[in-house]
Amino acid sequence: MRHNSTKGIPIYLSRLSLTGFRNHTNTELELRPGLTLFQGRNGHGKSNLLEAAYMLAIAKSARSSHERELVNWSLAETGGHMQVLGVGRQGDTTTQAQIDVDVTAATTTNGNVGFRKGLRVNGIKRSAIDFVGNLNIVFFEADDLEIVHGSPGRRRRYLDILISQSDPAYLKSLQRYGQVMAQRNQLLRRIRDGLSKELELAFWDERLAYEGSRVTDSRRRAVDGLNEHAVPAHSDLTRGDKLELKYRPRITASSSDRPDIAQMTAEMIELEMKNALPGLRRREIAQGMTVIGPHRDDIEIRLNDNPAGNFASRGQTRTIALSLKLAEAVFVTRSTGRTPVLALDDILSELDPERRILVLEAATKHEQVLLTSTEPGIVPKVFLETADIYTVTNGYVTQDSITTPSSKSDD
Repeated sequence: MRHNSTKGIPIYLSRLSLTGFRNHTNTELELRPGLTLFQGRNGHGKSNLLEAAYMLAIAKSARSSHERELVNWSLAETGGHMQVLGVGRQGDTTTQAQIDVDVTAATTTNGNVGFRKGLRVNGIKRSAIDFVGNLNIVFFEADDLEIVHGSPGRRRRYLDILISQSDPAYLKSLQRYGQVMAQRNQLLRRIRDGLSKELELAFWDERLAYEGSRVTDSRRRAVDGLNEHAVPAHSDLTRGDKLELKYRPRITASSSDRPDIAQMTAEMIELEMKNALPGLRRREIAQGMTVIGPHRDDIEIRLNDNPAGNFASRGQTRTIALSLKLAEAVFVTRSTGRTPVLALDDILSELDPERRILVLEAATKHEQVLLTSTEPGIVPKVFLETADIYTVTNGYVTQDSITTPSSKSDD
């Protein structure tokens, strides 16, 4: 049995099947535990494999917002079917997740291409909320550097995806909060335009504080968990640089009177929000929008006591993002009892040889690692001895070398 420092139940992706997905017209992979390396030049489909695997965990692409960007170009012309299917294996138990998109070709009448998406787990149709988290995958890609340098919205999205994989109730809370905020914003604009009365806000204030406090409390606990594991992971990767994460919720009128949320329960957060709303009434009506709540949260990331977004170099930023991903894997394991697959897209570029070894040592403690690389020889030989290695060329995947079964067995 592979030793796993995260102490979860070993789970790995044993099969990945792509039909009509980006430049993969028909790709079938049987995968094993341990390290799998996909190598090849940029633009040939390596990252698409990892993107597809991650879709099986979160029900959508992390890189595209619409199905039209995911389907093979030929389907838009002729119509057809796109499918991403994966099988997770836990001992003798398997979980099959699949995403299907039926594509209706454009007609001369309207010129529009139709897309109909469906989700299934073990052959049974599922909603997105019930689909998320059946397979657990932690995905690192170049855009994750924006967790450090990007907008607060990018950091909120990172937290939301992390928590949703491990807590199905969170996604429902987040959805309810979004619906409440939309209704409340509409009412604020109607009051501003003289079409409704202020007293109508009482109900929506109650709902906003209740739903918002549940989201905020979940995020607070998630950041606490990330801090617990990202900080030592980062210290190991940097030989001692200091990383610090601070959750900055917006539950009061201004950041200057922000309470110490570390000691607050969901009920205390709810009360704080309810007490803050009356003092914001004139401002919210004038702007026609809700100005406090989880949609305004942020995570403060500091490196050696300085704001990382302002001071971290690209290499330092990459290391911070990697540390967060390693911490995310531990968080998911502790929350679900299952070790997630690590899907790491081009993590080794821009790292020096010593740090590459440290990163791979940390990553390969997990049951399964899917890794991409464009540079031959960038992966240290010691990690290739038991790895499965594939070359990806124009959407076609071929295995380069096959290790003996005993070299990657579970014994």
